[in-house]
Amino acid sequence: MRVVKWVWFVLYVAALSYIVFFARRRNVLIWHDDLVNLIPVKSTVESFQSGVTGYWNFFSNLFGNVLLFVPLPFFLIRLFRFNSTYAIILAGISISVLIELAQFSWQIGVPDIDDVLLNTLGVMLGLFLYKRLLSNSYKNSFRSDSLHSVT
Repeated sequence: MRVVKWVWFVLYVAALSYIVFFARRRNVLIWHDDLVNLIPVKSTVESFQSGVTGYWNFFSNLFGNVLLFVPLPFFLIRLFRFNSTYAIILAGISISVLIELAQFSWQIGVPDIDDVLLNTLGVMLGLFLYKRLLSNSYKNSFRSDSLHSVT
């Protein structure tokens, strides 16, 4: 069973990497410094306000960034034995920041602080779903005396 979990994890990482770095929409983008956004929510609001094509960008960015990180807590808990809510959220933030730094360094995609915020929301949603969907095995998989257990 553990091998199956690892196969799913490798597929998840491969899909995440492809979407973030190699998807077709990345190839048509001409990278320049103006693409970098360090002001929270700015690009999300601008995307929404830019009209019909902006709505597609807004919703695909909003839901895409959230949904990409929903599976992460499942893997962190089941494969890597993370047992702290804080550790899971911090891992999600760290991975998201590393992705944005890689996009900036390799000049691929659009480095955006909103992506980090939305990815973190996805981690939190995934953690919530994990607790709801797998509550019995979830409760049994952690020590009850942990101060920061995932609760």
